[in-house]
Amino acid sequence: MRELLPTMPEAQRSLTELVLADPAAAARMTIVELAEHCGVSTGTITRLCRALGMDGYSALRIALASDSGRADVRGTWAAHIGTELTEGDEIRHVANVISANIGHVVAEALANLDLATVERAAGVLAAARRAMIYGIGGSGTTALEFQQRLYQIGVPAWTHTDVHVALTGAALMGRGDAVVAISHSGRTQEVRDLVAEARSHGATTIAITNDVASPVADRSELVLATGVRKLGFSTEMILARHAQLAVLDVLYTAIAQRTYEQTREAIAITAEAVRSHQIRKADHTTSGTVTGREV
Repeated sequence: MRELLPTMPEAQRSLTELVLADPAAAARMTIVELAEHCGVSTGTITRLCRALGMDGYSALRIALASDSGRADVRGTWAAHIGTELTEGDEIRHVANVISANIGHVVAEALANLDLATVERAAGVLAAARRAMIYGIGGSGTTALEFQQRLYQIGVPAWTHTDVHVALTGAALMGRGDAVVAISHSGRTQEVRDLVAEARSHGATTIAITNDVASPVADRSELVLATGVRKLGFSTEMILARHAQLAVLDVLYTAIAQRTYEQTREAIAITAEAVRSHQIRKADHTTSGTVTGREV
């Protein structure tokens, strides 16, 4: 599959990349489930099987399960940690490898970012009647952080962890509302469905994704690509969050610029509201005893 990957048609290539990312999971799915998960047709899966010289999908499932069962500890380590780090490396080397890879990913994401689309997305969110920020899994954590930052500067933004609640909110959206959908693969079914639902009611949809040809991107009006390529360290998903946050930092700052006076006032008001709950700076008595601390 890896050898054929560069020569495959786009749909087959996208399918193959997702299967290679987790062969064991793909082996447990029916052909319909795999098609839905990858955002392709069952015919695309059948054509892939033929390209691999297999009689059908059953043969592919058996082969994937067999290969997954033979995976040794070293293969598992490489899949989850990467090829640049070993179990015996000093912690300083670990820190240097992680720093280099994160720095590379962030620099690449911002260098390739479509700034004109950032400007348009910032204008939409700055003027939005309400905004929903949505993601699943790791992207859900990113969505929550971005929602909290927008909320603090007076942008009416929400996020939901329950997909049914999120879909309900999307169904109640309309013109003047906006959705920011965060999905590294762009193929997460819940995110894809939410974007389609919100857009069908007139809301502006903005995608933050690594794949501009994915279903989530295809259903969104504005697409901001994170541009993460596979590196030696760890999996894409670990590095994806850093790229997502870098792109969202640029978008957040552009929104704050457009709402400058509102942002200044909101930050001052919210800071004052939580001031009494913050741990104050340490005070030292004349005897040198610490009576407080700051974190």
